Amino acid sequence: MIGTVDLVIAGDASAARAAAVTALRRGQRVLVVLRSADARGARRLRRSLLKGAGPDGGQLRVMTSAEVVCADGVDGVEAVVVRHASTGRLSAVNASAFVSSDGSSQSRRPRSTNENERRSV
Repeated sequence: MIGTVDLVIAGDASAARAAAVTALRRGQRVLVVLRSADARGARRLRRSLLKGAGPDGGQLRVMTSAEVVCADGVDGVEAVVVRHASTGRLSAVNASAFVSSDGSSQSRRPRSTNENERRSV
């Protein structure tokens, strides 16, 4: 179990990688949550991030077969809840920041919940 980190990142898109390297260079603790169960890919990602962070990089953990289901806090992020795919078990992680990066296009329009807006789109 991971108790406290400075940054939780969901996904491994380039923006997420950049955020992780920046945080590690600052000496922060980073948790990267990946949906994929590919342990080999997770090791490559870990090596790449630590190489980019340099010798004084912070602490990095990479969690596979999991997804972030909730990030919550009062005046900012205070906790992130992660679901483990194999068991469905939920884990809460104390965190100061959260970045979501699933690799999808950022140019997509958000889905509207208003029926009239949906028809006009």
